[in-house]
Amino acid sequence: MSKRAWLVFGSVQIIGCILATYGTVYSESAFVRWSWLCGFLLLLPGNLPAMALNQKLVHVRTAYIFFPVAVASNAMLWVTCSAVWRMIRRHTQSRIDRYRIALAATSLAFVLANTVHFLRRVTCYDCFFPYGVPFTFYRDGGYAGGGGLVLRGLIADAATVIVCSVLLGGLWQRFAAKRS
Repeated sequence: MSKRAWLVFGSVQIIGCILATYGTVYSESAFVRWSWLCGFLLLLPGNLPAMALNQKLVHVRTAYIFFPVAVASNAMLWVTCSAVWRMIRRHTQSRIDRYRIALAATSLAFVLANTVHFLRRVTCYDCFFPYGVPFTFYRDGGYAGGGGLVLRGLIADAATVIVCSVLLGGLWQRFAAKRS
């Protein structure tokens, strides 16, 4: 992607983050409410998985979870859309482009699946409630606490994303070779 495209992306994300910080302060002011709404809309769709994660990790400050997750999710979507647009505009496709798009699309699919998994209804408030698709990377609850990140599950999820993207890119490469 060009420097100009990244500059536009960064500007929109920074403005969205600045305006969305007003949502962390309660105020009756119309300016605060409207600026928070504008920031929220500028950070879409990345703020949806960020909100789901922020609701579960209540012991961590919002700024440490919400903004990095929202910007990273939006960056994945930005790169995926940019790569697809670039492939549509030109007729020849390189092998690395297919694998990049496969990685970004697989990552986006796993982010969406985990967001839906995080938003499911809690059925047992004093039990440990696992979160993560396909492997548990966070446990919440328990009568005496004790929830937190599960590093083995997080590493397994990252490896699953990489393996799935390599398989998807390889299949795409194979079908593209048969077509030409």
